[in-house]
Amino acid sequence: MIQKRMTKWLAEQITTTDLPATVIPKTIRKILNSKYGKKIITDELITLKKNLQGKEAANIIYLYIELGLKNDSIKKIYSKKWHIKAKGINELYTMDQRDLLKVIYKNSNSKNDLVRTEAQTGLVHMYGFDGLRFLNVISNPISEWQQIKLLAQLQNQQPDNVFYQKLKNWLQSKNDSVVIFSLKIAATKHIHQVIPIIVQNCLYHNNSMIRKTAIESLIFFPEHINTLNLRKIYPTEIIQNKLSILSVLQKLGGQQDINFLKEIILNEEIDIAKAAMITLLKIAPEMINWKEHLLIQKNKVTQYTLHALDEIAFQ
Repeated sequence: MIQKRMTKWLAEQITTTDLPATVIPKTIRKILNSKYGKKIITDELITLKKNLQGKEAANIIYLYIELGLKNDSIKKIYSKKWHIKAKGINELYTMDQRDLLKVIYKNSNSKNDLVRTEAQTGLVHMYGFDGLRFLNVISNPISEWQQIKLLAQLQNQQPDNVFYQKLKNWLQSKNDSVVIFSLKIAATKHIHQVIPIIVQNCLYHNNSMIRKTAIESLIFFPEHINTLNLRKIYPTEIIQNKLSILSVLQKLGGQQDINFLKEIILNEEIDIAKAAMITLLKIAPEMINWKEHLLIQKNKVTQYTLHALDEIAFQ
């Protein structure tokens, strides 16, 4: 019964066209006197805030502050218990409490994964691309899942004209996960100003995953890429990255890459030879007739390649 009254009162306050009431009913004050009651109201407001906008969202924030729930969130953010600290961060950024920016920013490099990801998520939630400032200081890795979530948050936003200057620095970060994440940002937002760093630095990085991400990012810049850069790095790459190069060449390759691909088909191991053959036929379909020249070869790769050519010819 009490919870129903609370829900009804909150609904009335949130939907009012004026400011919510400053006089809190006794039943609500009674609920607020217990930790469990505060938790119920806070969780209810957080859920509503995530689903409402405009005046109603502003009323939710007003209630969150007036009911003293913001102070509870601040206490949580200073808790020594990681899950409580993370919950406090979540509540504060959901309610757009930007005056707590410094505290949230400080936690963006926390040793605890949960706290760190909540803080990073909060910064991007409130400030968009400007919220990525934590990339300047973090020493802990950004997980692949966290990168996916952050990119999703930025999906409907566009960086300003000077953002690429920050991106240039992050592409040269000592934190490998920052470099990988920055490559993904450059690709998804088509920030071509950083292509020279991708080509000159990232394609030659000592981390194979950075090189792989750099290779795959080039597909987003078809008008700015010379495939010679991919042909140069191919001989020294690991198998996974060689396959990535061949995949990218399916989109970016041209006549200048035909001899390069033919050499791979004749000399590489089966899986790579097949991938190269598929790439060759993508960029030059007329090369299906080239199989006659392969009859001279007696090795296993060539026999497999001939069979694969026949398969593709009838697709």
